[in-house]
Amino acid sequence: MLKEILEGRALLYAMAVVCGVGILSKLAVWISYRRLTKATENISSSKNTLTRQLKLKFENCYKLNLNVQNVSVFVDKYLQKYKVLGIRVHTMDRILQSAVIITAILGVSACAGAFWQELPAGQIVLYGAVMLLSVLILSLVNCILDIGDKRETAVTNLQDYLENTLTNRLQHEYANEPPKDLMEEKEAQALLKQGKAQTAATSLKIKKSKNPKKPKSDSIDEEEVIREILREFLT
Repeated sequence: MLKEILEGRALLYAMAVVCGVGILSKLAVWISYRRLTKATENISSSKNTLTRQLKLKFENCYKLNLNVQNVSVFVDKYLQKYKVLGIRVHTMDRILQSAVIITAILGVSACAGAFWQELPAGQIVLYGAVMLLSVLILSLVNCILDIGDKRETAVTNLQDYLENTLTNRLQHEYANEPPKDLMEEKEAQALLKQGKAQTAATSLKIKKSKNPKKPKSDSIDEEEVIREILREFLT
């Protein structure tokens, strides 16, 4: 069985497929970061999904008076969610390194199996050469398509826009305007307290009207009770 697999060169095809997958994954990551870098050069008019979500989230935090203290962490958090073909970019970027390891394992296993099955020396050399060539190609692709610079450029552009452009614009727009959600919450609380106070006062007035012939001192005491209840509900 093993001899048939080695003679049929199935492991050679497997190494070629793994090498191709590693190259395509790295190329996809590089293209995605290249597009992101271009999008961050003009974020205000960009249609990139990530930059639009990032800007919207930052604006919502500012409007709710939840200031973003560490913008770099805020940006890194969203870059971790950046996906290509439904896979997170940082996960896809590891495929090439995995492809190198898998190719090396397949090549060494093929050479060892061919030697153990006493196949011709040319077969062993072929497996070893394909393994070394695949590892070399993957290493070159990893060096040429370096995404480190592009990611750093995208992060710098995003931080600069959020800290120096968007923050200044939001400060001018909402300088004298309290957050909308907080205003609505305070108004609701005030109305709730006012309604409770009115209900309590009305209840006491009804009780008072049922006993109109109470002495003056009792009337004064009831007024004091009403004031205390109103003070309690409104504070």
